[in-house]
Amino acid sequence: MKTVRIAAAAGAGVAALALAGPASAHVSPDKTEVAAGAYTAVTLSAGHGCDGSPTTAFEVQIPASINDVTPAVLPGWDIAIETEPLDPPVEGPHGEQITERESVVTYTAQPGNELPDGFRQSITIGFKAPDTPGEHLFFKTIQHCVEGENAWIEEYTGDGEEPENPAPVLLVTAASGDGHGGAADGDSTTSPDDGTDGDGATAEPGGGTDGDEAAAPSPAGDDDDGGGAATGIAVAGLVAGLLGLGAGGAALAKSRKPV
Repeated sequence: MKTVRIAAAAGAGVAALALAGPASAHVSPDKTEVAAGAYTAVTLSAGHGCDGSPTTAFEVQIPASINDVTPAVLPGWDIAIETEPLDPPVEGPHGEQITERESVVTYTAQPGNELPDGFRQSITIGFKAPDTPGEHLFFKTIQHCVEGENAWIEEYTGDGEEPENPAPVLLVTAASGDGHGGAADGDSTTSPDDGTDGDGATAEPGGGTDGDEAAAPSPAGDDDDGGGAATGIAVAGLVAGLLGLGAGGAALAKSRKPV
């Protein structure tokens, strides 16, 4: 098991703190659904400690159908990512062999940044949703406190009575669009490095896409609606000018008397 630790610089106090409302009894996700195959993120929020004790860490178990995650940095908290082997290995999006998956993400408060009871804290974890509509993704979370812990790990899909400590859960829905995963609840379906513009088309300089070329402006002389008319007006103006010049010369000649 490998652990990767990321130290986030502490900000002024604990960032993202807010007074918790009365409905903050669980560790709750910011959405309930995600489109199959979508690149997205889930934000988990907690609004209380353990029987009044401040929170020191959030340990999030990543669903087995997700192989890698991207935790968002949280000022004043360290991030640890644990991995476990995949047996058998699976093929990655670019044909590579993936031999391990990221199985647990733990946010740990740095000294002095523990979350007081009665305040809200949120952590965000990015991931690619599996291509399995109908699957429930349980982000089982253990909330560690100065004294005691809350284990939000009971699986609940909405049928029957809700357990005392339900795990945060997302439902994978059918993708819409071209198979890259449809957007649901504002989810982005574009991989950070796949070079697409969100709908599978490769972005071209200037904003164009493959097979969708912008029409170039036609030369002025080829404009059937305005080119010929403009030429006729110019000729008529020239003729009128010459006639006016001749008339003026004749009038000047008549006005002169012999000396």
